[in-house]
Amino acid sequence: MMEPTTSLQPIMAEGCDATRFNALRHGVLSRYTVLPWENADEYHALVAALVDEHAPRGPTEEHLVEELAGILWRKRRLRLAEAAAHRRGLEGTLASYRETVKAALVHLDATGQSERVVDAIRATAADSEEEIRDMQDDEAMTRRALDLLGSQRNDRYDAALAALREDTRDWWADALAEDPNEREEDEEPFTADPVSAT
Repeated sequence: MMEPTTSLQPIMAEGCDATRFNALRHGVLSRYTVLPWENADEYHALVAALVDEHAPRGPTEEHLVEELAGILWRKRRLRLAEAAAHRRGLEGTLASYRETVKAALVHLDATGQSERVVDAIRATAADSEEEIRDMQDDEAMTRRALDLLGSQRNDRYDAALAALREDTRDWWADALAEDPNEREEDEEPFTADPVSAT
């Protein structure tokens, strides 16, 4: 008597050979590896290339090829994510400089101030601290000069002028030397006295 399994074994073996790579070739498991926004065709091409290269025999080798495809696919995803993160970081860095430039350009009222904008953009924290200290010193000198102008001293104008920074004194001298004809109609010329100086 002939056992039924013996006569079917060649047919079953033939059928198993024909379908044994179906999971790999048809991407049955790719739904767990390929994310919805990723290109499934690229993943299938990777799996096919690995199957051709390694020619897996048996479920263990098929599983290893599938694992290798998954690892390579996830590694690719991480590299793409890393590149995207770097790109976003660079864009974020540049965006803040673009905003700084826009804010600086709003305050330009003369063409000669573009150098000041460039200086402001390139300024370091130490540069900014130095500028702030300089402004605070200038403000303190100006307040002292205003206090002197409001005092009852006979030499209050000269004392107030002496309390100012040199460049502020030079600016005041230039203001006094301006041609009165170049002023607006309702603008009074400056005079070297306590009333005009305030």
